[in-house]
Amino acid sequence: MAGLLERVKTILGSKANRVLDSVEDPTETIEYSYQKMQDALQETRRHILEVATAKKQLEMQVAALQQKANQYALDAKDAVQAGRDDLATQALSLKATTEQQIQELQTHIQQTQAEQDKLMAAQQKLETQIETFRTQKEVMKAQYSAAKAEVQVGETVHGITQHAEDISGALQRAQDKIAHMQAKASALDELESSPDLTALPESNSDTIRQQLNKASQDSAVQEELAKLKQEMQQSAKPLNAPSDSQEEQ
Repeated sequence: MAGLLERVKTILGSKANRVLDSVEDPTETIEYSYQKMQDALQETRRHILEVATAKKQLEMQVAALQQKANQYALDAKDAVQAGRDDLATQALSLKATTEQQIQELQTHIQQTQAEQDKLMAAQQKLETQIETFRTQKEVMKAQYSAAKAEVQVGETVHGITQHAEDISGALQRAQDKIAHMQAKASALDELESSPDLTALPESNSDTIRQQLNKASQDSAVQEELAKLKQEMQQSAKPLNAPSDSQEEQ
């Protein structure tokens, strides 16, 4: 079951990667990364300002404590001159406590300064990285724009080539159809000029029947011709001429 879930997870992950690759615009990703670096630089500068402010506050406290320590020293001298050793002792004790506080604050100031130095070094490094990335960003954007334009031109040329092939095929089909129509028109012209255009093709049996009918018709015509000749001969004889049968008698 675990193996099946891993396979499903891998498949879904690969499909998600393909979807992301198809919708991702590298220039937008580069600009986003550049903006994140700028945000990090601003955040670093803000921290440096905070640390510098804290250090300045510590230095102001040290200055104030130093004034107190100086005042306690003067108070101790005045107390000794006045014969008040007890007050001189109290003033010197306060002076020592104040100086201890100053020493502790100086330690914090040194630590704060070290932290500020680290942040400023990080700021300088980040600024250098940003400047380098900015140059690379512009180069990569130009390269991507050029590559994108090249792909679009290639796709356009490919589409035009395919369209030209389709047009060429359509033209060839049109030419073939025109040639067929021209041949058909020429054939019709030839058939119209032929005297047997309306004659139907005859079978062998029809031809034989026509020949027999023609022979019968010719025979009838010959018989009619012989009969006509005989009648004409009889009409040409004298009326008192004996007939052939009387002559024989």
